[in-house]
Amino acid sequence: MTWLVAAVAGLAVGLAVGLALSARSRARVHRVQQGVHELASGNLGHRVILPGHDDAAAMAEDLNLWADDLQAQHEATQAREDSRRRLLANISHDLRTPVASIGGYVDALQRGLGDDPARYLAVIATKTDELAELTDDLFYEARLDSRDLVLASVPVDLAEAVRRAILGFEPQLSARGVQVNIAIPEEACMVEGDGLAVTRILGNLVSNAIRHGEGMTTMTVEVACDDARREVRLTNDGAALPADVERLFERGMAGGGGAGLGLAIARELANRMGAVVRAERLADDTVSFTLTFRES
Repeated sequence: MTWLVAAVAGLAVGLAVGLALSARSRARVHRVQQGVHELASGNLGHRVILPGHDDAAAMAEDLNLWADDLQAQHEATQAREDSRRRLLANISHDLRTPVASIGGYVDALQRGLGDDPARYLAVIATKTDELAELTDDLFYEARLDSRDLVLASVPVDLAEAVRRAILGFEPQLSARGVQVNIAIPEEACMVEGDGLAVTRILGNLVSNAIRHGEGMTTMTVEVACDDARREVRLTNDGAALPADVERLFERGMAGGGGAGLGLAIARELANRMGAVVRAERLADDTVSFTLTFRES
C-alpha cells in the first residue's frame, strides 16, 4: 500500500497549499492524512467521515472508496488462502490413507501373513485406483487453474457418453449391491462440447456418488433430449450432504469429505463448454445432479 500512502499524501500536501489554510481546513486535511496512515498500518476497516462539500471531503470520499477496494481484495485473498490450506490438508489425508493401506497389505504379503493373498491384492488394486484418481484430479485442477486446458467444440453424443460412463462403473456398483435404473434414449442426443471433458464430468458425478453415498441402494440415470433441453440427471440415495448443496462444488467440500476436487472440476469443465452442473437436495439422504447443455 506504499503507492496509496504516497498518492494520498501528495494530494494532501497539494490541498494544504491550495487552501487558505484556516485552522479548520488544516484539521480536515489532517484527518485525511490520519486515515491514510491507518490504512497503511493495516487497519483496512478505517474510514474517514468528513461532512461537507469541500476538497477535503472529496478526498476523504475517494480514500474511503480505495479502502473499500483494498478490503474487498484482502478478504478475497484470505478466502482463497483458506480454501487452499483446506484443500492441501484434505489432499494430504487422501494420500496418506491409501498409501498406509497399501503399505500394510504389501508388508503382510512380504512376510507371508494372512491366508487370502488374492483379497490383499484386490485391496491394493482398489487403493491404487484411488491414488490414480486423485492424481488425475490434481492434474486437471492444475491445468484448469493455469488456463492451460483447451476444450474442443465438436458434436458429442450425450446418450452414448452416459451409457459408457455407467458401464465403466458397473463392477463397483454391482459389488455394493446398488440397483441402477437407466432411462437413456436409443437415438443419438447431440450436444456441442469436448468429448473427453463430457466423459470426465460424467465420471466425476458417478464416482462422487459411489465414494460419498455410503448408504446408497439406488442410483437413477436419466437422459432428456428434446427441443427444450439436453440434460443428464443422476439421482442417488445414501449421500452425506451439507445444508447448502452448493458447497458440494467447493474444493475440499465434495460429499462432506476428501479433497473435493471431482465436483469442482465437473462444474468448471461444464461452464467452459457453456453447460451447467447443478445439485438439488430431494430428501435428507438423496441428491440429484444434473448436467444441462444448450440446444445443439
